[in-house]
Amino acid sequence: MGAKVSTVTSSGGARRRRGPPTDFVGPAAGRERRLDVHVFVSPEGELATGRAWERCVWRDARVLIAECPAPHLPASVESALRGIAASVARDRAWQGMGTVAFSLDDRSGVFRVIRAEAQPRSGAAVADFEPVAAHALEVRIDGCADRHMPCTHLLVCGATRGEALRRAYRALSEMPGPAGVDRAFLMNRIASRAYCTGLTGTRLDQAVG
Repeated sequence: MGAKVSTVTSSGGARRRRGPPTDFVGPAAGRERRLDVHVFVSPEGELATGRAWERCVWRDARVLIAECPAPHLPASVESALRGIAASVARDRAWQGMGTVAFSLDDRSGVFRVIRAEAQPRSGAAVADFEPVAAHALEVRIDGCADRHMPCTHLLVCGATRGEALRRAYRALSEMPGPAGVDRAFLMNRIASRAYCTGLTGTRLDQAVG
């Protein structure tokens, strides 16, 4: 898959280029994926970017799965995303933490910046946004105020993606509180064959329904 890159800079301009062939291996190319790259800028001006987190959101944005590293993301594409995120942080003179969000069409290799937001934090460390294990999985179920439902937010780590998925599934099954329908939906997604084999984004929706 050749990487066509469509980027939106902080000044509002856009450019397009064709990159080198990527090392894509995995499921058949699909459609849109949401990828976040966290950036840290120290008070001394030193800049670091974290690995890409992939975010999947469903059910009117009440249910979220985010994981790092993003499954089957070519190293060349991730490197390009991190480079652009660093450029955005420099252009906007960020201090502390920030996140640059991308939309990737992995069928065509085109990605674009869809959001860039700084979150200044005095004394923050790079470790704040780097996974503490080989694979990290974040799951969230937002409560609905009108239904008086609590929110559920878990960050689960594992030596492998499979281990992280199993731990997340077990934690959700044992945790009281979250809305039953949304929790069942999330557990079904985590346990689905499609998700376990690395399908994400709209590819997962097409496979699972």
